[in-house]
Amino acid sequence: MRLPSALLAAIIVALLALARAQAQSPPAEPQASPAAESTPAPGPAAVAPGGATPARPSPLAMRIFSLRYRSMDDAYRIIGPQIGARGSVKMQPGQRTLTIQDAPENLQKIASLLASYDVPPKNVQVLVQLIMASAGAAQREPAPPPIRGVIDRLSALNTRWTDYKMVGNAQILGTEGERSSLKVGDDYKVDFKIDQVSDESRVIRFKPFELLHKEAVVEGPERYASVMNTVLNLRDSQLFIVGASKVEQSNRALFMTITASSQRP
Repeated sequence: MRLPSALLAAIIVALLALARAQAQSPPAEPQASPAAESTPAPGPAAVAPGGATPARPSPLAMRIFSLRYRSMDDAYRIIGPQIGARGSVKMQPGQRTLTIQDAPENLQKIASLLASYDVPPKNVQVLVQLIMASAGAAQREPAPPPIRGVIDRLSALNTRWTDYKMVGNAQILGTEGERSSLKVGDDYKVDFKIDQVSDESRVIRFKPFELLHKEAVVEGPERYASVMNTVLNLRDSQLFIVGASKVEQSNRALFMTITASSQRP
């Protein structure tokens, strides 16, 4: 079937007009896919301040430390500040061991601390003198040689005392960490414990240090009353003088000298 020429010409004109319109219109914008819209652009990697990559924590390690001489409780107090936030300590008093899990660098510090702490106890030579000082009378007799230097020091501090008498003197070899008792003269004794001997500061610590006086009893065992009870920190091998007591209603006072000397191996 043939189309009329007029209708055919009209169709051709319409097709040409449509083609012209499409050629003149702007191209459509490409539409992004949903996957592309939801995926963020890659950003820079996180870094520590100053541009350095943050360091990973050290892996934990474990060591067992054995104590031969010293207290485990004191050891724990010494190493406590070196235990890291991830570290742990297990104490086994029966075996005298410390099982520590921590970073290797912390374990190295702890090992050094324990090595310097867990050493054999030191021996200390302790010399005690008791001197009775009196006032109001001239020196009756020359002072014995052991207290002449003490008298010079006391006289420099107080010119009141004019007469000095040795009540007693004694010495003992004590051991660090142990208690000792020493009788001085007929009526006095000292009880003490050498608490610590420091090589670094050369200080010897007595805790406690007590002077006692014998009470008068008719029968039964000897009894002593405390005259002075204190804590002493003495320099190694240096003479220390302390006023032990003042005798009431008289012009007398009791002085004590202490010399503590650490015995080196």
